[in-house]
Amino acid sequence: ASPTIRDSTFTLGVDGLGYNGPGVESFNAGAGILSRFTITDSEFTGDPSASCNDGISLIYAENSFVNFDSLDVKENSQGVFLRGSSGSFGNSTFDVGCNGIDTNSYKTTGDITHTLHLDNNVITTGEGAGITAYDGAIVSATGNTISGASGGSGFGIRDSTVFAHRNTIGPITGYNGFWVYGQSEVEIENNTIQDTAREPIQIGEYHYRDSNSNYPSPSPNRAHIANNIISNNSGTCNSAFMYDGDFNCPAIHIFASSATIVDNTVTNNAGDGLRIKGSIVNVQRNSIEAGQFAANISHYDNKNGQKYGSIGYFSGNTWTNATQVYNISESRVTVQSEYIPDATGGYSFPVMLRWLGTECPYVQSACLLLPDTAAAPPRDMPLAIELVNNSTVFSFANLQNFDESKIHVQNQNSAWGSQVRQGELVRYQVKAKNSNVAGATVIIKDATGLPLYDLTTDSLGFTQQVSLPSNFLLDRNWNHLVGETAVVVPGTDPSNPEVLDEDTCSDGYDNDGDTFVDADDPDCANGRELPFYIVEAYKFGKGKKDFDFVLSGSIDDIISLDNQRPSVTVEQYDGDSFAINAVISGTAWDGQSGPYPLDIIAYDRQFGLIERVEIQPPGSTDWYYAVDTSGANGELTKENHPFKTWSFDWDLSAHPDGESDVTFRIRSYDGLDYSPIEVRKFKLNLVPPTLYLNEPLDGSTHSNGKILFTGTASDPYAGTWGSDIQDIWFDVSGPNGYASHFAIDGSVAWAYEWNFEELETGEYTFEVWASDSDFCDDVQGTCVISTRTVMVLNDNIIPIVDLLEPDGTQPVQAEETTTLLGFASDGADGTITRVEIEILDLASGLILSDGPGPVTTFQKSGPGYSWSTVWDTSKLIHERQYEIRVKAYDGEDYSIEDVVRITISKPSNANNIPPQFNSTAWPNQITIFCVVGSTSENQCGGGATIDLKEFFSDPDSSFNQLSIDFLDDQTDPSDDSHPYFITIDSEGFARYDPAISQSNEDITTWTIENVRFIVRDTSDESALSRDVTFFVQAIEFGVVRDNPTGTVTATSTANFSGTGLPGARIEARSAASETLIKTVVVGETGTWKMALTLQDMNDASNDLKFLMDGQTFGGSSEPETFGVVVGEADEGSNLFLIIAIVIVALVLLGAVGYFFIEFEDIEEEDFAASEETQEKEDPYAWGRKETAPIPEQQPAVVPIQPAQAQSSAQHPGWLWDQETNQWVPDPEYQPPSQ
Repeated sequence: ASPTIRDSTFTLGVDGLGYNGPGVESFNAGAGILSRFTITDSEFTGDPSASCNDGISLIYAENSFVNFDSLDVKENSQGVFLRGSSGSFGNSTFDVGCNGIDTNSYKTTGDITHTLHLDNNVITTGEGAGITAYDGAIVSATGNTISGASGGSGFGIRDSTVFAHRNTIGPITGYNGFWVYGQSEVEIENNTIQDTAREPIQIGEYHYRDSNSNYPSPSPNRAHIANNIISNNSGTCNSAFMYDGDFNCPAIHIFASSATIVDNTVTNNAGDGLRIKGSIVNVQRNSIEAGQFAANISHYDNKNGQKYGSIGYFSGNTWTNATQVYNISESRVTVQSEYIPDATGGYSFPVMLRWLGTECPYVQSACLLLPDTAAAPPRDMPLAIELVNNSTVFSFANLQNFDESKIHVQNQNSAWGSQVRQGELVRYQVKAKNSNVAGATVIIKDATGLPLYDLTTDSLGFTQQVSLPSNFLLDRNWNHLVGETAVVVPGTDPSNPEVLDEDTCSDGYDNDGDTFVDADDPDCANGRELPFYIVEAYKFGKGKKDFDFVLSGSIDDIISLDNQRPSVTVEQYDGDSFAINAVISGTAWDGQSGPYPLDIIAYDRQFGLIERVEIQPPGSTDWYYAVDTSGANGELTKENHPFKTWSFDWDLSAHPDGESDVTFRIRSYDGLDYSPIEVRKFKLNLVPPTLYLNEPLDGSTHSNGKILFTGTASDPYAGTWGSDIQDIWFDVSGPNGYASHFAIDGSVAWAYEWNFEELETGEYTFEVWASDSDFCDDVQGTCVISTRTVMVLNDNIIPIVDLLEPDGTQPVQAEETTTLLGFASDGADGTITRVEIEILDLASGLILSDGPGPVTTFQKSGPGYSWSTVWDTSKLIHERQYEIRVKAYDGEDYSIEDVVRITISKPSNANNIPPQFNSTAWPNQITIFCVVGSTSENQCGGGATIDLKEFFSDPDSSFNQLSIDFLDDQTDPSDDSHPYFITIDSEGFARYDPAISQSNEDITTWTIENVRFIVRDTSDESALSRDVTFFVQAIEFGVVRDNPTGTVTATSTANFSGTGLPGARIEARSAASETLIKTVVVGETGTWKMALTLQDMNDASNDLKFLMDGQTFGGSSEPETFGVVVGEADEGSNLFLIIAIVIVALVLLGAVGYFFIEFEDIEEEDFAASEETQEKEDPYAWGRKETAPIPEQQPAVVPIQPAQAQSSAQHPGWLWDQETNQWVPDPEYQPPSQ
């Protein structure tokens, strides 16, 4: 929510239940900088009697965007509390007993931090601080007036960032104008600070070791204090631990912190102007009145074995009324370009140096350490952050009213404890290519490489003026003075004392870097060591300059940076080619090339960025810019930098010379220098080449394994590099998805022989084209394609393999050397490389690991090769089935796998002879015909029977001792039903009658395939039969009149045919009288034919019906009838008829006599002599393979005479009675012996 409240009056909330609240309280209010929670022109009052500990703020905002303006906050203990909030609070008045504006933390939006602005407020407090910023607050306070604070400070800042500008602070009756501690970053500029009870500005909390203190230990803390006016500082401060009690408050107190103090004015100040303890300061151009020391600079000893020295740079300051200007102990201070007033107030020397401890490094706890705040050095600090750990160092140059005689040194237990370095002013102006370089870094080091100054140039390229020591002065005779000549060193032999000058020849340093110190340096024989300095100047992108010099006077000089020229490379080489558009690419870098192991090394070696890469195209005087493709976005790392990769496109389609050579010039620029120019001459292509294919002819046939392709190619380019024909490309497609894509070296006239020996026969299409350097390389593109389609004859005949022994028909005797014999052939196109054999254990489904290895030795045998190998079957399991899988390889293809399933025989009686199976007459298939729609038990003619005694025998026992069963292949569930449909009796007959054993009526499912029988002897050795299939053929009783319009005459018959059960009798009867006209027997193929003559019809027309084994064609209730018409005889025919009657009569008379004489013979004769059957083709031959021989039955014509019951081979034990038209038992039938 972002409400707006205006012109309102608020007081503390009271709910009547003991809970009071702020006048306004908000959480997460405001949607952003442009939509804030707003209160304007309103008044807030509360409870002034509440204490600062339990008072309630009149406004409380948390995590909110606020806009509070023109508010009157008064008559309350607390003012406002803004926690984690941002926005603005301004133009308001505060008159409260405790803190005026409390801030804590800051508001964020994603990764963006927001600042709280407190502007133009008038804040009067009774006890608390005017403004506080704690725990990470980010506050900008401008134009505020703060007073009061009897128990606090104008600003209280802890662990926060504060920008305080143009505020008026004071009088403050409690403590400080600015009280800053913790890890804070503050900017105090253009403020007026007056009439404070303690230090106007205190940076760092020095009371933390005092009793009853709960302040934290010092942490890096930085302040920028500029252009402030400080006045009327006369308070008394106190710290028992740090300063042994009371002391006059300094105007600015810096403790264990970093501060830049510039352009400030301090007046009417009773204490030190600056008190610097364990800190780093940059103090310039201040005007400070001090009642005591102008600058009191000392180390900080934490009494735990660590001493932290101070570092101070002072330049251009004005000091007044000070008793002593610089009082320095165990620190490093440089002072230059100042007027040094004489000492007053009982002090004789304006500068005093002290070393209070024992000698370092002999006592390590006496050595100085850099303060922790070195991690956050002062802004614009020119002096290097370095200490001399065993000495108080005072460097000076260009000081007025001052020389070394005005320095008092106090050394305790160390001859080196205080060092004075008299210097010269040094300033440089940095240029690159004669242009001023702003922001350049200039580092000045002493002869040992220790950095003294780290300077940055201004907008005109100038560094600050700094002081470089030209002479080093020590107090060698312990009289507290330095720089004297011919002094006697105490402690030396009085009769031969050591006499020396207190200068660079007695300071213990190698000042000129020649590795000789003091008296050992030849320069000290007739003079002194002159200090030697090293200068490093640089700016990224502008260059570097390293040099050294001997300081003999002031320096104001120019440093001209040396820039390393950039470099550029081009990926394309001379002679590379372009099609219409030239696309040039490459890389560029400044300075030294990579690779670079670290980012900092890449930065140092390149030390600049490529600003642009320029290209001059052919025929142009202008330079054009390339595109930076590096993606570096102006950043330099070890992996990337601007223009690490670049690209340039140039359209050459209108090049006046057409296809020819074109020249490009390339250079890079780093802002100062150009790289050497890279020149590239390229080939220009404007049109694709042309190809002519001479051979082979389209549609040609090839069978010799190779096809020769020949042709020519041309291209218009005729430049420096001659013909530009590069490759001749082929795209080939063929049978079964075959595809090939390849190229050969191109030339004006070319030839290529394509080898297809390994490919299959079929039609192959070739698409051929030429490519140059740019067109149609690897793709057809815009080139003209020459196409040829040819026929290749090259089929590889896959090999064949056959495992001859064992053949699976008999068990395999387990032994160590079971021989496998076989045959393999690769036809006419190759040889057999190997035969691989694999043994599968059917019970476990696993491949045996100890089966025979591949066969690689063969014997030529006819059109192929015979092979053999030995297999150890001695450890296999008795009666376990295994599959032997054999396949041959001809180097290209494998044969179809030949699989033989065997059974291992491993009897307990080693002398037993296993049963034998004789497959000589074994049928592969037996066909059983079954009549469709029949309900008779004889529907299938009794089925089929196999006498197993004819095929199985046991050499050492009788057949009766063998047990017979069906072979159960455990991997094939289809044979599990064989015992349910096929019966095996005790005589060894296996019989399958589908009409009896099958329960469903779908004859097409009655076929039983792959039946195998197994017999076992008493030693549990077995023999297996081959497969036999009982094929059940469904057949219908069918009758067809073949000549339906014909009549029966002396020369023509009524012809009928049909289908039926083989061996069944087909009867033609009168439909009216049931008189039998004629019978035939169905042939073994299930077909029959019948021809009715005049004699059969008794010269009378009749309607006939047909029956088969009692089944009436068309149904017994409404049988289908056929009309047979007997025709009228003509005159000629009557004559023949009379002759025929006479002949027949004579025959009948003879037959009657024969009947009575040979009746018994006639009775035993079969009907085959009189039945007639015509059989031209076998329509069911597809259903028969190797049918067991069945005695052929011939249909016989039965003369019309008294019926005699006849037997049938198809129905043993039954006779057909023609008179009763049914089957009757045969009284003479004797069943087979048991």
